[in-house]
Amino acid sequence: MSRRPYLLVLLLAITFFSITSVYGQDSFTRRLGMSKIPERGLVIQAGAGLAAVKSDICGSYGCNDIGPAMGIGAQFKFNAYMALSGEVEYVKLGATEKTLKDNITFESEVIEVSTLLVLNLMDSYAGSNNYRSTRKRFIVPFVKGGIGFVYYTPSSYPTNRAENSQETYDRMRPYPAIAGVLPFGAGLRFRFSDQWSVAPEVMYHITTTDYLDNIGPPVGFEHTKDHYGVASVKVLYTPIIKNEVFTRKNQGIGGYKKKK
Repeated sequence: MSRRPYLLVLLLAITFFSITSVYGQDSFTRRLGMSKIPERGLVIQAGAGLAAVKSDICGSYGCNDIGPAMGIGAQFKFNAYMALSGEVEYVKLGATEKTLKDNITFESEVIEVSTLLVLNLMDSYAGSNNYRSTRKRFIVPFVKGGIGFVYYTPSSYPTNRAENSQETYDRMRPYPAIAGVLPFGAGLRFRFSDQWSVAPEVMYHITTTDYLDNIGPPVGFEHTKDHYGVASVKVLYTPIIKNEVFTRKNQGIGGYKKKK
């Protein structure tokens, strides 16, 4: 798998957010911070990024075939510091055996379902006292962690097999299979309006299985688990839901009349 397209996308994303951070405090950004919407309620999210695996045959960048990652989810913000997030993510992992002596390459498709607690490291509000609810920070760092499960289907084959060959190694266990996962990580949330934010983040996923690569623990070695990391950029959308009954009541419409 060629790494160049993925690395180019990652480089462009890093460049964009670096430039945004540098100019994050100008007058235009300060105007973006004006808001009358409280920091609570439903947020819908979707994102995409890159994934790499750490397994018995590969524990570094050099042997990884960097794969795509994409996901959707939603979170509920309780207040300016804390939210609960539910996410579904698709990840494609792959690597080649690091010493080449065993002639093994693998690919694995993983679907992860998780629930995470999101904690902002700074107050989302930039104001204080009477101005607190009308000013919000442009950049808010956060950490997140939780629990979930992965539904995975790996396959392995000889690294030097012919280009059109379908040769594969035997399955080490029945697939698809399910395992537990503990995801955790950190990121930055860039707020552009009451509805739209962008959040680059890096997450590490510790699983309870050693078979993401279709290879069990090496003979004579301690049983270790397979892990993977994901660097992604997520778009967050906050729907602004109007209370139609309240609005109509105050306008004297549809059966509600203002008293004189």
